[in-house]
Amino acid sequence: MIFVILGMDVYPFDRLAQAVDELERDKTCGEDFFLQLGASKYEPQHARYERFLSFGDVVENIHRASVVITHAGAGSTLVCLQQGKHPVLVPRLPKFGEIVDEHQLPFARKFGELGLATTVHEMSELPAAISAARGRSPGSGSAGGDARELVGWLEGFWNGLCAKRGG
Repeated sequence: MIFVILGMDVYPFDRLAQAVDELERDKTCGEDFFLQLGASKYEPQHARYERFLSFGDVVENIHRASVVITHAGAGSTLVCLQQGKHPVLVPRLPKFGEIVDEHQLPFARKFGELGLATTVHEMSELPAAISAARGRSPGSGSAGGDARELVGWLEGFWNGLCAKRGG
């Protein structure tokens, strides 16, 4: 099973929901998809989904999945890593009304650079990204997943976000 996390926020992520549903329809990836749909307005016609899941159910599905696709949110990404998964990150974009700013782009880029995740920017990249992520663990990237570098980068990233938002 390929587990897809669209987030628990108020913003829909219809672009990813529809792309995954089309992959399920076409049986492109050789496995069934299960989506945590959240606030998305698009309702899959082919893939199984639940709107919202408890944190425990999210963790259980991450653990059971062969591949996890998630919006590039810090919470879902870090839980994937904690569960030993190399997630496929699809950053939400404000130009599609999926989020208020582009903070998920540098987040996804950094995790990709460290070899901790595979990043997708165009929905057409999903099948290749799923194949690339299959069987990988978070530390199996070329950068080896240096935890100190990641923690230092995350600290600077969050502080920068807080400064921009006046917090």
